[in-house]
Amino acid sequence: MDLDPRPQRRSFLGFLIFGLGAIFSAILGVPLGCYVLDPRHRRAPASTMKLVEGVSLAELNETTPQQGVIRDTRVDGWTLYPNDLLGRVWVVLQKPLPADLRGDAAKIKEFNEKPQADRDRFLLVFTTICPHLGCSINLGPGGFACPCHAATFTKTGERAATTNPAKRGMDTLEWTIDEQDATRIKVKYQRFEALAEQKNAIA
Repeated sequence: MDLDPRPQRRSFLGFLIFGLGAIFSAILGVPLGCYVLDPRHRRAPASTMKLVEGVSLAELNETTPQQGVIRDTRVDGWTLYPNDLLGRVWVVLQKPLPADLRGDAAKIKEFNEKPQADRDRFLLVFTTICPHLGCSINLGPGGFACPCHAATFTKTGERAATTNPAKRGMDTLEWTIDEQDATRIKVKYQRFEALAEQKNAIA
C-alpha cells in the first residue's frame, strides 16, 4: 500500500523554508552583530574633564595667553566622529605652578583636589565664547577683545570698560593638571547663557 507523499513533501518544504530563513538571518545578522560589538562604535565613557590640545604648561608665560582646543567623540546617527571639535579656550598663567608638581603623580593629585579658587591663583582658563552674543574672543591690547560688538576684557577676564556690551566678565572653566602628563591640563568644558549678568551653564 503506497503512502501519501504529500505530508513528506510538506515536511521537506518546511525544512527548506526554515533553512533558507536561517541562512538569510546569518547573512544579515553577522555583519550587524560585528558592527554593534566593535568597540569603535561604542560610546566612550562619560567624562567631564577634557584634554586641552595646543597648550603646554612648560611653555606658558605670564605675558602671553595661549589658546587651546577641546576635542571629543561624537556619534551622529550611524556616523562616528572620534575627533570632533568641542570648543576653544584661553589659558592665562597667573604665576608659576609649584615646581614639585613635575613628574610627581601624588603631588599632582593633591594639587587637583584643592578648591578651584586655589588652582585659579596659578592659572585661569576661559572659554573663547563672548558672554555678550557668543562671538569668538580674540587677544587684544592688554587683554581680550570681541570683534563683533567691541566688548573688551582684562587678562584676568573682567570687563575692561563700563561701556562694555557684555553684562559679565569672561566665563572661567574648571581645570586640573593631567596626571599622566604634568605639562598638560584638562578642563570641564561648558557653554553659558549669553546676555545674562550671572554665569548660568547651558545643559
